[in-house]
Amino acid sequence: MTDLHELVPDFSILVNGSELSTDILVDVVGVSVHQDVNAASMFTIRMMTWDIQKSELTWVDDSLFNVGNTVSIKMGYVDHVQEVIAGEITGLELEYIAAEPPQLVVRGYDRRHRLLRGRKTKSFLNMKDSDIAKQIAGNHSLSPTVVDTKVKLDYVLQHNQTDMEFLLDRAQRIGYEVVVEDKKLYFRPRQVAGSEALTLDLQQDLLEFFPRLTAVTQVGEMSVRGWDIKKKEAITGKATSESTKLGSKTGTKAAGTFGTRAEWSVERPVSTKAEADAIAQGRFDEMALAYVTAEGKILGNTSLKAGEIVKIEGAGKRFSGKYYVTSAVHTYMPRTGYETNFTLRRNATDG
Repeated sequence: MTDLHELVPDFSILVNGSELSTDILVDVVGVSVHQDVNAASMFTIRMMTWDIQKSELTWVDDSLFNVGNTVSIKMGYVDHVQEVIAGEITGLELEYIAAEPPQLVVRGYDRRHRLLRGRKTKSFLNMKDSDIAKQIAGNHSLSPTVVDTKVKLDYVLQHNQTDMEFLLDRAQRIGYEVVVEDKKLYFRPRQVAGSEALTLDLQQDLLEFFPRLTAVTQVGEMSVRGWDIKKKEAITGKATSESTKLGSKTGTKAAGTFGTRAEWSVERPVSTKAEADAIAQGRFDEMALAYVTAEGKILGNTSLKAGEIVKIEGAGKRFSGKYYVTSAVHTYMPRTGYETNFTLRRNATDG
């Protein structure tokens, strides 16, 4: 990885497409962006909001921070900043403590927050999950990019759920993820099979790293049961291995030390064998990714994003290798610089 120790941290903020000038940025005391694969990514901008000469509040009533304004936040280093979130302002807070300068806190989310507005009960007939994702994206003025889920479903019910809750539920049951980048919505398989976006060495790049391995939640087989109403017979879907392995020794093999463990899932209605198999595989993959989990911190790097793959080196055979990034928090503060905290998951080791 590039030696970031010698670089000068920097950031920029665009509101409604216009970059904030230096006289505005000088009041910024902190910026953070929280990316998460299972929730809308959020941002926080913290600003001094006091005019010493006039003894009055400054930014509190400025139209620059109207709810609904679009925001793009870029972080990185001088002459090399990259976007970490594009979203919309959803809230403001004033923090006033006597004898201290007041601060304005600007909060917002990526456009996934639009899918959280209002619970619905709705049915979808003869549609694939990927088709449902397209329809929901269009309803929120988002451009859909989906990977075909192939299985056509006779009947799907959205029962008193927000569109985000419903779409995440549909995604997670088959090992998919819901990602929004600016005005694009992606409905796709979890990107575990991708190449690493970043390689991090334990001693040279990582400021903190806390990996954990546990075989307690691992299973050797996942089965899903359903009922075919037309044929009046039971349906069973099974999965016995990970779709993609992030190492040579899986959690399934490790769990086998204590005997074979199978798990049945009957909580979700299914109507075809293909649907049952897809759900079983999605559930198996989700549990497998709990085999190795980790948290860590590095000097800020925009390449470390939720949903990407990172490679850890120098942490021994068990904890070195590829990991799936489940969350990343990018934080810039003028006094302390730019740092990135993250959480990782992995379904296998190499030792």
